[in-house]
Amino acid sequence: MKITHALFAALTGATLLAAPVQASELTKSDVEQIVRDYLVKNPEILVEMSNALRAKQESQQAENDKTLIEAHAKQLFANKDPESGNPKGSLTVVEFFDYNCGYCKRAHPLVQQLLDEDKDIRYIYKQFPILSETSYYAARAALAVQLGQPDKFQAFHDKLYAHQGSLADEAQVQAIAKSAGVDWSKVEAKIKDGSIDQNLGTNRALAEAMSISGTPGFIIGDQILRGAPRDLASLKAIVKDVRAGKSIQ
Repeated sequence: MKITHALFAALTGATLLAAPVQASELTKSDVEQIVRDYLVKNPEILVEMSNALRAKQESQQAENDKTLIEAHAKQLFANKDPESGNPKGSLTVVEFFDYNCGYCKRAHPLVQQLLDEDKDIRYIYKQFPILSETSYYAARAALAVQLGQPDKFQAFHDKLYAHQGSLADEAQVQAIAKSAGVDWSKVEAKIKDGSIDQNLGTNRALAEAMSISGTPGFIIGDQILRGAPRDLASLKAIVKDVRAGKSIQ
């Protein structure tokens, strides 16, 4: 068993008060027994140690995330990705997502409610298709809509998210686009544009740099939320904490 000098002093000191034994006389076995007996009698110490360690790790992760965001700020916040919310909002949120991701679909209504209520958020959509070929095709189609029919992007995006289950094939993506009022001929004219490949490659590299390996992943101000918020209340609490400079880990 490994223990710190401070813990050793605390444990053996407490024990020696009850039993007049010189520390120099203690064997390794004696120390191990002292520690074991003390912790068995005071198990709350282990809980306190675990909580302190977790808090330290979370604080370190939050600081590491801030450094990552600062290092990649230009690509995160100044790239030509689709946006919603307030373009001049004091807080910027970036979402890495996949149209076939069930957690992304569940988070989407929460995001929409947040943006409806909080008019001081700039929201950036980062296509991160990692689940299937239809994810990749849907991402390309959405970016093609953004290039040629930007006023139709949000409706198309919302309908893709509203689709129940995984997207079956390219024909289904096209049907959803048409139901959102998208002119598919204009999509076909843009879907092979080199800027789309560049966008998707940049987003993948960014996600890897941010240690975002799944979807959804959110950059909220200067912190990272890996995974979906539980509900609207928790999402609002996260936003509030970020604005107050608190860790969300």
